[in-house]
Formats: sequence, C-alpha cells, structure tokens
Amino acid sequence: MALRLKYSKRNAVILIIAVVVYLFNVMCTTLSHSSHYTNDAAGDEKKFAGSASCAGCHKDIYESHIKTAHYNDSRPASKEFIKGSFQNGKNKFVFNQFSNVILEKRRNGFFQVAYINDSEYMRQPFDIVIGSGRKGQTYLYWEDDLLFQLPISYYTPMNSWCNSPGFPSNYPRFNRPITAQCIECHGTYAQAKEDVGVNAFDKSKIIYGIDCERCHGPAAEHVTFHQEHPDDKAGRYITNAKKLDRQARLDGCALCHSGFRNAIKPAFSFAVGDKLNEFSSVRYNTDSVSTLDVHGNQYGLLTASKCFKASQMDCSSCHDVHKNEFNSPKLFSQRCMNCHNTNNHDTCTVKPPGGLVLSDNCIDCHMPALPSGKIKLEVANAGKMTPDLVRTHRIAVYR
Repeated sequence: MALRLKYSKRNAVILIIAVVVYLFNVMCTTLSHSSHYTNDAAGDEKKFAGSASCAGCHKDIYESHIKTAHYNDSRPASKEFIKGSFQNGKNKFVFNQFSNVILEKRRNGFFQVAYINDSEYMRQPFDIVIGSGRKGQTYLYWEDDLLFQLPISYYTPMNSWCNSPGFPSNYPRFNRPITAQCIECHGTYAQAKEDVGVNAFDKSKIIYGIDCERCHGPAAEHVTFHQEHPDDKAGRYITNAKKLDRQARLDGCALCHSGFRNAIKPAFSFAVGDKLNEFSSVRYNTDSVSTLDVHGNQYGLLTASKCFKASQMDCSSCHDVHKNEFNSPKLFSQRCMNCHNTNNHDTCTVKPPGGLVLSDNCIDCHMPALPSGKIKLEVANAGKMTPDLVRTHRIAVYR
C-alpha cells in the first residue's frame, strides 16, 4: 500500500510539471504575437499563374529575376539550399554547459536536435529555408499545419551557425510561431487558416520566394488573355509599377522595407498600387532618424535623406529588382552620378589619393554598412554577440 502511494505521488508530481510546462509554452506562443485577424475569402479569388508562365513573353527578365535574392528568399528545405555545414566539428551550437543543438543530416532529412546532458530532448526538421544566403538564412518547421521557427540560423559573413534573430542565446527555443505577416515579406502568397491558429496555413496554397506576381499581381487572367490575343501588346490584367505614381511605387517596397508595422488588415490584403497606410501603420517616429534601425527600415532612412527630399527619386532610381546587382558599388555609384555631376548638381569635394576614382564608389562613404541595434547574433563557438551589418539607406555625409 505504501509503495502504491509512493508511485501515485510521483506520477502526480510528473503530471503537474507537464501541465506547467505546457501552459508556459502556450503563454509564450500567445504573447509573441498578440494581435491577429480572421482571414477573408479573398485569397481563394487570387488566380496565380506562377513565375514560369512569364518566361514565354518576358524571357530575359524572368531568367535574370530568378537569380535575385528576392526570388530566392524562401523555398522548401533541401541540401542545395541550406548553406550551413553538417560536418562534425562545424555543426554544433553550444548554449551552456548542459545544452546544445546539433545540426544533423539523417536518412529522412535534415534536423536541428537539442540535447540536454547529451540526451536528445527535442528534434525538428528543416522544412522551409528563409533567406537566399547572401547575408544569412533562418529555418522553419511544420507541426501539422502550424509553422514555427527553428532556434539555429546561419550567418554568411562568418560562415557559421548562430542563434536565430531575437532568440535567447542561453537555451534552445522551438516554439516561436511564424504568422502570415512573416510570410508576407518572405514569400508571394500563403493562405492562412486562422481558425486553427495564428501560425496555421494551407500547405498546398503557399507560393515561395518573392516572384513576379508578388509585385505585378496574380497573373492568371493576364496570361490567358495574351495567349488568346498574341497581337495585343498592351499589358492587360497586370500591374505595371512604371505607370504608378511615386508614392505608390514607394509603398510597394515599404510593405517590407519600412520595419515592423501594425497591421490594420489581414496579411496579403495589400497589393502594389494600394495605399499602404490603409493596410498597416508604422511603429516608429517618422520625425526622428534616431528611431530608425538600419535593419529593415530602408524606406524610413531613404525618405529622411536630403537626396530624397530634393528630388523625385524612389527605390527604382537605384535598384533594378529584376537583376542581381548585389555588391556592385561602381554600378550604383553611376546612378548617383545621374544627378551628382558638374552640369546640374553638387559633386564630391574630397581629394582622393592617387589612383582612386571617387565616382566608382560613392556608396561606401555616403551609405556605409552600419551595425544593427536590433539584430544581434551569437555565432557558434564565438561566445559573444555580433551585430548584423547593414548598408544604411540614409544618404548623408558620414565621418
């Protein structure tokens, strides 16, 4: 009888601990995204054709665009897309003396496996890759229809695994939900199932990467019309950004490049050509540059620049989103020289050392790479936090 009571008490204690852990996880998940919206049926009316359908008439643009970081910003996980190493000695992130995560390749896929005192206690697969790998990547996993972020990401400049942005660096966390607002900036479309949870999606209705239809709109009607009317060269049933006014073009980029925003309408409601402020509002002080972080708020920094205020420039004045122009300071500098030349604008007064042509690199001086105050990473085996360096879009004179 005494033995039976002993086991009964032990089971009761285990049950209480399990309940406490469960409630803690639920609270963390709930608090991490306090506001959500019931998705309407508009998503079912969006008729996508797929980027490949654009290649028939826009072959050069299509073949150039699929090499860009935008297009490759999200995709299903596979060996060719995951940048980090799974080799022994290069696949371990140590949180503390008791716990670590090992990045493992197993027969049925790639996994992040958490160990406590060398015993496995959590294992989740790499299901989705977020990020082209140009600067880094983070990874998501499915639990039924629910989408979560994995605790370990990859930092390209140091070719190393790191803690995922915003995650603790002293213990592995697997329960951060990925909502439709996250996918809105890393994909073309995802149909939410918010009656199940704020991070629930229909897996069959996700379009990965920021492809042609993310900016030009669902193209099924456009493709069908022009296949039936090949001699009609005017683009029908499609959005052409060149025909929009300046603010509308800026809003199309600001959806994802103006920092975290407070949603007014459900994710994927906004389409290029709409007024962004009707769909979400900014979280920062638009009158103070000091509130803007170089990570994620390129729009706010650009619009605070004298160059922007004194001209009609927009994002497309410097960026051709159809081309992979990363790390091309000379190319971008030539676009600066369209205005900053001796004929109609101020030119640089710095006296360069011998052999240096200033017009080949305006960028490193006037838009330097600065440390982010919000994105700080702990690289595996480094033992210290490393800020993410991002090129500021506030065009100015820096010391």
